[in-house]
Amino acid sequence: MNSSQKIAYSPGKCNIGPKEIRKRYAIGFLGFITAIILIVLFSFFKLNYLFFIILLLPFLLGFVGFYQGYTKFCVGNAMEGIYDLSDTKSRRGVIKNRISHSLDLKKAVILIAYSVISAAIITFIITFIAYYTGV
Repeated sequence: MNSSQKIAYSPGKCNIGPKEIRKRYAIGFLGFITAIILIVLFSFFKLNYLFFIILLLPFLLGFVGFYQGYTKFCVGNAMEGIYDLSDTKSRRGVIKNRISHSLDLKKAVILIAYSVISAAIITFIITFIAYYTGV
């Protein structure tokens, strides 16, 4: 994104700026890397397939991070009723309009639901593979 493009707060659509978006992607990356490391460790030590259910947590972190970065929307900010659109705190604001806040909360619930469903599906697939391959 070049400097001429400005991100504006949009209820239920966008509540974070470039710096915050990068943070969300970094958190998502951390979650997915953690899941991959756990898969390798569980497989290497030939742990029972039920241990693979633990992968739900890092996958959830990964999906929440990436979905927030992709949609330019922070679930935490929505819950707090704030937005942060800049690399500094100068464009941070409080959402005073109840309708805007409710749109943000609705978007937050949708992102969490997508994340939980995505993490559950990928965890199920990996656990299923671990079970049938006898890892």
